Amino acid sequence: MCRLPQHRENDDVPVSKPGRPDVARVEGTTVKLKWTPPQSTEGVAIIGIVIKYGVQGSDDEEFITEMVDQNTTSHTLSRDQLKPQTSYIFAVAAVTEAGQGPFSDFSECVQTNTG
Repeated sequence: MCRLPQHRENDDVPVSKPGRPDVARVEGTTVKLKWTPPQSTEGVAIIGIVIKYGVQGSDDEEFITEMVDQNTTSHTLSRDQLKPQTSYIFAVAAVTEAGQGPFSDFSECVQTNTG
């Protein structure tokens, strides 16, 4: 299991984590993820999402984080970001102007296909 970044104690960051990402579609090395937003943001607007992903079984330092500059509940990672025939896991965190909230639980492992 990967180590996740620690949640900062700050009243303006989301206090709950988003729902665990589900893989909505895999086409070649493109993966579309969907998740539910955090149940509580204490009334603070979400301005972005951080997606954390990596190869199943890798050390946390090898995982990649990507900022999505919008409040969304889905995102597509493309062939430029993912390798073919590779098993990945994904987690998401909500971001407010004050900072990042806790990461969701990791998704089920998903394997990309050939290009």
